[in-house]
Amino acid sequence: MGLLEKQVMQKRAVAGLPRKVEALDRLNSLSLLLNQGLAWVASGSLLLMVLVVVGNALLRAVYAPFPGATEIVGWLAAVTGAFGLGYTQVNRGYVELDALVERLSPGLQKAVRCFVLFTSMIFFALVVWQVIVYGLNVARNGNLSETMGIPFYPLIFLVSLGFAGLTLAICVDFLKEFNGGVNR
Repeated sequence: MGLLEKQVMQKRAVAGLPRKVEALDRLNSLSLLLNQGLAWVASGSLLLMVLVVVGNALLRAVYAPFPGATEIVGWLAAVTGAFGLGYTQVNRGYVELDALVERLSPGLQKAVRCFVLFTSMIFFALVVWQVIVYGLNVARNGNLSETMGIPFYPLIFLVSLGFAGLTLAICVDFLKEFNGGVNR
């Protein structure tokens, strides 16, 4: 445990903050760390997509296009999209349509937000599970990419990791909302 964490815990002990807030803070820190790391990988993936597309265009003009460029760009796009989901959730980088919810009483607003977050968390947990099942099926069947002839199931598991990051971020948001908007 670092010095900063000890100081925060001492301040909380003096202030009498409950342990569930500490657990929520740790879960929030894990979510931030995971989703920021995934966002960095997504950034690198996006850069690689640009390099493959530009390189392929240059090769096409001079010699012949790179076989498999379309597959590679598709895989990188999947990784970029999936790895950016959790970061977008953490930073509220999405459009939230709450015109109807704003008109409700504060208690009802909280109930609606908790319901939406909980159902979203369950839905994306199911997505993670089904993407893993799909990846296992692809690996078991020995499926290969069409042009390059290489196994692509590891990329399917990476996509499930991106959805797991999103699920964790939604879980943290749900717990914050459920506990009265702590650290919201």
